[in-house]
Amino acid sequence: MRGRAERRILTALREGRRQAYETAINAHYRSVFRFLLFLTGEAHLAEDLTQETFTAAWGAIDRFRGRASIRTWLHRIAYNAFADAQRRRARDGALAGRLGDRRPETADDPVSELIAAEQVSHVCQALNGLETDDRAVLLLRYVEGLSHREIAQVLDRPNGTVRWLTSRALKRLAEELTGKVKP
Repeated sequence: MRGRAERRILTALREGRRQAYETAINAHYRSVFRFLLFLTGEAHLAEDLTQETFTAAWGAIDRFRGRASIRTWLHRIAYNAFADAQRRRARDGALAGRLGDRRPETADDPVSELIAAEQVSHVCQALNGLETDDRAVLLLRYVEGLSHREIAQVLDRPNGTVRWLTSRALKRLAEELTGKVKP
């Protein structure tokens, strides 16, 4: 949804039209859920945060200026919901911990998943070994396909910083994948 179509959807959302909500949810739900699933590693938490994201978005639709795309805006809200959940966990004394060997369930075709399971598991373990900021940048860029500019909006960081973070995160991921950790 770009350009005129997105402006029409945004106008309809602000007018409270049910069809506009359905269109926006159908267009962005999977992407937001997948992003949160990779960040949290917990399907139930990702589902809760996804619903929280859309609830917060609809509650704030009148304040959305449209400088970013709806997709980018929703990812920003999702990232904030994730950060809030992390803070709540820490405040409640729960251990955030690593995701361990758990992989998100993303393939609809079990045969394809079995074929790629070992490679996917290795990459997921390497991603899980990264710090949250590094993991978020890589997921937004390579899983969600956001541009550096869009990632900058999601993370509320300068574009140049996001480019540097992406480069650093890729280097750290490569080190995790090869088992080489430099001092």
